[in-house]
Amino acid sequence: MKFLAFESSGYERLGWLQDDGKTVLAVDREARGMPQSIMDVIKRGPYARHQIKNAKDLESFDIDDIQLLPPIIPVATFNVAANSSDAEEADRLNSAEHPTLYLRTPRNHVAHNEVIDIPLRTKQLECEGKLVVVMGRGGRYIAQEHALKHVFGYTIYNEGSVKDVQSHSSQFGLGKMFDLTSGFGPAIVTEDELGDPYQHSLETRIDGDLIHSAPLSNLRHSIEETIVYISSGVTMFPGDVICMGIPTNNCLKPERIVQKDERVETKISGVGTLSNLIKPEPTEPRTVGCC
Repeated sequence: MKFLAFESSGYERLGWLQDDGKTVLAVDREARGMPQSIMDVIKRGPYARHQIKNAKDLESFDIDDIQLLPPIIPVATFNVAANSSDAEEADRLNSAEHPTLYLRTPRNHVAHNEVIDIPLRTKQLECEGKLVVVMGRGGRYIAQEHALKHVFGYTIYNEGSVKDVQSHSSQFGLGKMFDLTSGFGPAIVTEDELGDPYQHSLETRIDGDLIHSAPLSNLRHSIEETIVYISSGVTMFPGDVICMGIPTNNCLKPERIVQKDERVETKISGVGTLSNLIKPEPTEPRTVGCC
């Protein structure tokens, strides 16, 4: 199934995309006992999908007529740097043996077709398309042979990095944490529907210009290896996500600073296409401080 989150009449709704790629079905928001979010589906496990498949009184929407939301708001977003099988790139970050990790916050994410900000303090925003792994089961010390059984599904990330700020620290730091700089979505494809993720490919275009194209089999550190490595240090929870980094680049433009009014599109076969327009951050920011 392809699950997505959307807003309707001021409420967040759970939907799932049909094979035509246009029709979204949703359960009645007032239906008692039914899952109402993707996190509900993840936490309830197979029972939730049984409920959905046997639900009556479904509502139907055209995907072009609804406002999509980020599929989930993860507590933890783990990112893998320098994850191509290019040895020179990997060695540059000492990641030849183990994954190099950094974290992002929920405030980074915008939905499919929403605007990615070029922050006020920079003109050097780079966007990279990545595969996202969504955890369905958590755990500590997850064994490699069981790792993929902990995966709920897969989606896409258009990761924005503020390059000049990123260079302030060898640990990436604030340059990877700016608000509203990364696209996330549009839908989460369940692991059983996608099948073997390494049989699929990723490509990223900016205003139609092909920036990156590679099979996911070219990831230096596999999904299984990365789950094992993360869970060796911290307990993973359902709904945690892992951005798997960029496979070996078959194009000649591994980095590309984006400009205002350009559109970033990342397509992963079997998953879909995530599209985001690039705009300068408003002088009146779209998020405000809390007190």
